[in-house]
Amino acid sequence: PQHADATGEDDPTQIVLRSVRLSAAPYLPPPVLNAIHITDSYLHVNHASFSSTYCHSEPSVSMLSALFSAYVVLRLIQGLQFWWTSTTKRSTAHLSGEEDAVLSGLSQKSKTDNKSAQDDDVPSFDETVVLCGASGAGKTALLHCLFTENDGDSCQPPMTTTSLVANVAYMNISGSYNADEESKNKTEAVRLVDYPGHPSLSTKLTSLLLPDQTARVVFTVDATKPVTDGVAILYKSILTNNQVRKAWKASGKTLSILIVCTKEDDKKAKNHKRMKIQIRNELDRLRKVDSAMEDVTGNGSTPMSIAKGKTIDLDDLGPDMPELHFVETGLGNQGGDNGLKAVREFVRTG
Repeated sequence: PQHADATGEDDPTQIVLRSVRLSAAPYLPPPVLNAIHITDSYLHVNHASFSSTYCHSEPSVSMLSALFSAYVVLRLIQGLQFWWTSTTKRSTAHLSGEEDAVLSGLSQKSKTDNKSAQDDDVPSFDETVVLCGASGAGKTALLHCLFTENDGDSCQPPMTTTSLVANVAYMNISGSYNADEESKNKTEAVRLVDYPGHPSLSTKLTSLLLPDQTARVVFTVDATKPVTDGVAILYKSILTNNQVRKAWKASGKTLSILIVCTKEDDKKAKNHKRMKIQIRNELDRLRKVDSAMEDVTGNGSTPMSIAKGKTIDLDDLGPDMPELHFVETGLGNQGGDNGLKAVREFVRTG
């Protein structure tokens, strides 16, 4: 027993570290195994006391475990800092006196208020088009490039970051918005609202999607990533949102949505046909989850009525449902169709 205590054979930590080393050894390349052997041998011979006391006779594994633990703690702290910063910004924004911190940059002037619209830098506008999607799906980059009229040239949008406030831009029906006074007085425009994709803000998106607020929607989906996050917003905030659907039904109009598959110039991107299949499959999965919850609890909601054994048809979602259109954009494509012309046409005329 005394010998066991001295060598640390009964030390639980040493047993765990040894198990980790033995389990990982078959998967490590020879140079790494050789480095571990040299390090352990050196510390055992020259620093035996340190090795047994602080490294539990497994120096290399102990040091690697410490580095990995430090990395995990660092990432956790960074995540908490981001969460705290975003929460603080949202929770204290109302102190500035704005009614809605997220939509504080939106002017409520329309063409029916031309006099007041001419009193500042905001032009009068006929319609509003909402640009939305998951965070990182290329909304702000697309908004920037929509005002570059050279369709055959690549567009180099500025670097963007995750925002908690909507961006607003104005596009002339006949061309890009020009800020001179004569254009403001003579040209009618379309207002584009780039709504932030942060998950915590998805509930506020509904207020912008009502027929008295918007004419149509541009929804971006990153073609280089899984569609799960974007489809969740599309399904919950638009397609199955009771407030949105009832409002559009009462208006007698049909909401038109252009789904833009972005980053098609990336080698990892999927074309819009494959994206369409993945979006359909994810929507069908979410619908089945809702249906199962309704069967179990009786409280679920399945407004997307599909015949048993059938899948969702994106070309015809059914009565009182939005119309979906698909296009792909590659802002880095040069000398060909980068998809921006189709998006502009949709923004201006639908």
